[in-house]
Amino acid sequence: MRSSSPLAIVTALSVLFVSGTARADSTKDAAETDRPNSLTISIGDVAARIDGPKMWTLSRIDYQSTVMAIEDSAYGTVFTIRDVGTLGSAHFLDVPDKPGEVEKEDVTRLRFFLDDQPVTEVSKTMTISGQSFRMERRSRIRTIDVETSLQLHDGLLIESARVRTVEAVDLRLGAAMMYAWSPTMTDYLFGDDEGVLNRGKFIPDAAKATEGGDKTARWVAVYDEKCGKGAISYIVQQPPEAGTWWQFTDAPKVYRKMRLLFYTEQIMPAGFDGTFQTATCFFSATENKWEAKAQQLATELKALSATRK
Repeated sequence: MRSSSPLAIVTALSVLFVSGTARADSTKDAAETDRPNSLTISIGDVAARIDGPKMWTLSRIDYQSTVMAIEDSAYGTVFTIRDVGTLGSAHFLDVPDKPGEVEKEDVTRLRFFLDDQPVTEVSKTMTISGQSFRMERRSRIRTIDVETSLQLHDGLLIESARVRTVEAVDLRLGAAMMYAWSPTMTDYLFGDDEGVLNRGKFIPDAAKATEGGDKTARWVAVYDEKCGKGAISYIVQQPPEAGTWWQFTDAPKVYRKMRLLFYTEQIMPAGFDGTFQTATCFFSATENKWEAKAQQLATELKALSATRK
């Protein structure tokens, strides 16, 4: 972000939030034929891509022309249902006895806004730029309704996912948001509002992927010591009953993937209605100062979280 601080835009962004999602708009929903296959957004120092084949979810994030999050992975909201499989953004299931047919997330609403004005001219491959961007999206995954929003303004990426279900769902896990950070990332931090909880180094040349995480962390930061850039994601909102926590998969030469998980190895109860929201921002710092920079941003993102209460 140009100011290196999200505090300057808290007021501007807070008007976009209504019950954890973007404010309502009367713009007509885009028909499936009017939806882009690829949409690249450039807002200040941050560029991001949204891919149709991934059910119109994030596909890449660049900061100051450096790839921070890769395109060859899935983002968005995903559910691994016991004895069923994984469904959600870029996760499809083969339909038994129907070769070539897949079960996938049904996106029922998709709207884009640039500088708070609806994007009405749509092509298969698009590139747009401005001061702010917002996407509103609704979908259904079996009996689960998901309402998501993505907002990018002055270097601050805010994602919300409201999850509702009328039936109980036996989950291996739910992932509200996922960030496929570049395999060049070298370091990570987990922290809460008091400071750093734990830190570590990603494994550069492991024979297989490893996993880790922190069930008490409010935020997680990653850093690439070679390019001197990093990112921090802070939980702005979470349902207290969902057991939300940060988990990562360290897959050398593939990605350093962070997931915001909930109802891990639990039943999501009938009538569940919960909103998850994260704020992610990006920074540049030297190797000996990046932890202090991440903690400074965590403190400032805490102020953003306070505006949601």
